Amino acid sequence: MGKLSRLVEPMLLYLLACGKARYGYEFLEHVHQSALTDSEIDAGAVYRTLRSLEQAGCVRSHWEPGPGGPRRRVYDLTPIGRQHLQDWAIVLGRRGRAMVEFAEACQAV
Repeated sequence: MGKLSRLVEPMLLYLLACGKARYGYEFLEHVHQSALTDSEIDAGAVYRTLRSLEQAGCVRSHWEPGPGGPRRRVYDLTPIGRQHLQDWAIVLGRRGRAMVEFAEACQAV
């Protein structure tokens, strides 16, 4: 079906905001379950986006011991990140309405 934005950034912010994910494997598990596209979301995109969000001050991370294994980087949403998610909600609402209108226009021709 071609390329459609995978919307990784708002998905990661959402998962943090609702407490569904805090570290890499959890993000990967939930992002695939909740994906807003049929396109594959690769682990590299998730980790690059988390690093970018951390540099922007939207998330912060620290290391925690893993249960019976190596330490893992755990992420927390900051107030800046929560506001960024709200900004995304506005953008996604507009995009959603525009996509519905476009889909209806395509069906009409």
